[in-house]
Amino acid sequence: MDKIGNIVILVVDDEVEILVLLSRYLKKRGFEVYTANCLKDGKERLFEKHPNYLFLDVNLPDGNGLKSIPEFIEIDSEVSIVLMSAYNDSEIQVDALELGAKIFLNKPFTFEEINRIIV
Repeated sequence: MDKIGNIVILVVDDEVEILVLLSRYLKKRGFEVYTANCLKDGKERLFEKHPNYLFLDVNLPDGNGLKSIPEFIEIDSEVSIVLMSAYNDSEIQVDALELGAKIFLNKPFTFEEINRIIV
């Protein structure tokens, strides 16, 4: 679906619980949601769907989400990247923003935090 219409969201995380919880919540709010459980699939879906938002986990089975931010931006320079991590590390947060992420989201997160991100 085109970005001008509905908001499109891609969630890339290898934790099934996060994928299910976040995608169900976002779909209930009326967003078009796609998921991937590794960087490779996430990049493919980003290329195919051109989402408005990309929720990207740091630790994935095939690599590091933080280090992959530039690759995602190269695929779609307009996507707003939300880097997610269970590690509340200020160095990761600074690196994420310097690499092009718009927001750093600590896990566990609340739906209220998600609502503040998606505008």
